[in-house]
Amino acid sequence: MFKENELPSLERFESSVYDISLSSLDGEANVLNKNKGKVTMIVNVTGECANSAQYTIIEDLYNEYKDLGFEVLAVPSTDFCEDAYGAFKESNASPVNMRDHMKELYNTDLPFSELVGIIPKPKAGIQQHAFYKLVQDGKDPIQGNFEKILIGRDGKKMFRFCNSDLLDLAFNAGERKTDSKQALVNIKAAIEVLLDDTI
Repeated sequence: MFKENELPSLERFESSVYDISLSSLDGEANVLNKNKGKVTMIVNVTGECANSAQYTIIEDLYNEYKDLGFEVLAVPSTDFCEDAYGAFKESNASPVNMRDHMKELYNTDLPFSELVGIIPKPKAGIQQHAFYKLVQDGKDPIQGNFEKILIGRDGKKMFRFCNSDLLDLAFNAGERKTDSKQALVNIKAAIEVLLDDTI
């Protein structure tokens, strides 16, 4: 089960997250709505960044649990990694580039939503998407790319996992107490709790 250090607490919403409007990258409307009755991991992503190696681990999680009612949605944003460098310079120039980069470099095929704002930037005309406004309301702000938000079957229960979980970069730097192996155990436990809906 969960390790006690750095565990997310279960949070609840008044209304269902699945009723929030969000389109797919290809223009399909209300992609959250079609996940009603399932457990969904929503991950804010970009092109290439220090956390991008999590793509393959997240796809492995999807493959392990998809037949039990588990979905994953990658939500592209440039809020935490506006510019990439070197060979990957164009990887986050657009959400299409982000998706193509994921497919080509990491050989994964997660569904992508439209590009969203996570941090409101009124001067730049960037609005915070309603999903991230709800998730952060009165809570810790999203800290970077690849924060993993698990939403329960009814859309009213949530676990949030750190953006650096599933890799050991922050753990090795002494910034986290939970290493990637234990983080994976914790995330699987949270998925299973939400799939069983015993809370």
